[in-house]
Amino acid sequence: MDAALRAPTVASPTAPVTKLLLVAGFGCAVDAPIPPTSVQPNILLVSVDTLRADHTTPYGYTRDTTPVLSKLAREGTRFNAAFSQANESAWSHAALLAGRYASELASPVYATYAIPESATLVSEALAAYGYATAGFSAGGHVTADFGYDQGWDRWSAEPGFASFYDTGPKAVQWISELPENKPWFVFLHGYDAHRPYSRPGPWDHLYARGEGSRLAEALCKNPCISEMVLGDALFPEVVPSWFTHAGGDAVLDPETYARLAATGADSPRVAITAADKQHVLDHYDGAVRYADTQLGLTLARLEANGDLDNTVVIVLSDHGEDLLDHGYMNHRTGLFDSCTHVPLVAWGPGFEGGVNTDQLVDGRDVARTVLAVAGALPPSGSGGRDLREVRRGETPLEVVFAEGVMDMVTARTATHRLVVSGVRLADPGHAAEIAALSLESARFALYDLAADPGEQHDVHASDVATTAALRDRIVAWREGIVAGTHALSQEEVSPEVAKSLREHGYWEAGGDKPAVVTTAAPPIGAPSGGAGPEPVQSDAACKERFEFLPGGG
Repeated sequence: MDAALRAPTVASPTAPVTKLLLVAGFGCAVDAPIPPTSVQPNILLVSVDTLRADHTTPYGYTRDTTPVLSKLAREGTRFNAAFSQANESAWSHAALLAGRYASELASPVYATYAIPESATLVSEALAAYGYATAGFSAGGHVTADFGYDQGWDRWSAEPGFASFYDTGPKAVQWISELPENKPWFVFLHGYDAHRPYSRPGPWDHLYARGEGSRLAEALCKNPCISEMVLGDALFPEVVPSWFTHAGGDAVLDPETYARLAATGADSPRVAITAADKQHVLDHYDGAVRYADTQLGLTLARLEANGDLDNTVVIVLSDHGEDLLDHGYMNHRTGLFDSCTHVPLVAWGPGFEGGVNTDQLVDGRDVARTVLAVAGALPPSGSGGRDLREVRRGETPLEVVFAEGVMDMVTARTATHRLVVSGVRLADPGHAAEIAALSLESARFALYDLAADPGEQHDVHASDVATTAALRDRIVAWREGIVAGTHALSQEEVSPEVAKSLREHGYWEAGGDKPAVVTTAAPPIGAPSGGAGPEPVQSDAACKERFEFLPGGG
């Protein structure tokens, strides 16, 4: 822990809070007053992984995908302009739980990223203030392998990419066994909205009219297949590249995206129809409703036990999902609103009243708020603001910054977004490199959000003044970052976690990239030649690609 912490203070709510009863996760409620209390409030921080704001009910979506989140928003506070600080779970959760940008904590290299022991998570800080702390992670990148187990009285991580169905009951049980009046902080995490978009029972085709095409179903259910897509087509011969890491495991190489972008007009492709795209959205929305249902069940169990009394509940996501808005299905290939605009709703003492605010919110504000609610001082070096101040219109923020795991940074204001590509954040000279770029450089992309809310038209060449202003903001921000140096070695990742990350279309965490990497797979069936690692040509996660080859495979 790297900050001196003062003695705990006592929270004093100034108004009664509303009791929330959620039945079976579908938003049925009974209201009853709860008297104010002088006991330190409990805090439940919920991360619904991969949930984009505009696919939720309180943010104006046409489908009622999130009735539970809507109930919380009607009684609490909705932050309409909340943005994640990265477009991938390992990096964005670092900002949420440490209040610092990912690159401040560790070397900003996707394949080696992990939070070091020297960092201070909110779990460590709150323990010093008398809180019982527990984290219930659904796995993936949010595990002990990546440094997320620090400072908790109880840490639990599921294998693979699990659900609130797995994590919620464990959280409820742990809370129920605490001594009476012992304040608690719980981090609860679920991948219910994450690829693959396939959930059990009625949720799988809740919004779809039956099964989709073979291609549409594969896009929804096979993460590797969905990495072979660009725009309106699947490219069956652009098989995701894999290389053999020094530790022995096969690692997915994001160079695949560069090869997709360079694909010639005569390359074999399979058209993704409007109906296919709609089926992908239908599946995603079903997964979102499943996430909301499971969250509702957890809250209902806590309510039945009396454990929501004097509890602040914060529900948000770590990032969104592009869903082919900009040519890709995933989230780590872009820093658009589709990938960074997230829902953020707070409910409980200090957040009552159904308040909405359009102020810009930074993901680091969540860590600062958790500490402030508990009466704790923030660790040195952390940023962010208390969201209770934000809801009152105080401490306005003019710009939100975010880092992309594939060499991107962005500055987002209320009216514009500037993205700079080709930025190696681990390079000490990257801020100067950005400053030296010509304002006409193709590495800039500027979007006028009022005229183009979908961020489809780059206007940086015609709006040089705004490009320059936001470029300067980014440069100043990056000059103020003291980059972390910690890097994860391949040997520190368990084989089970490594296997799961591969199957879900990720680089698995590992050491530096090998000096020689095969970046282009030879045509299927052709012999591979040349020196260096050989790409995996028949990985089980991509076996379905043969079905979509021209002529039937």
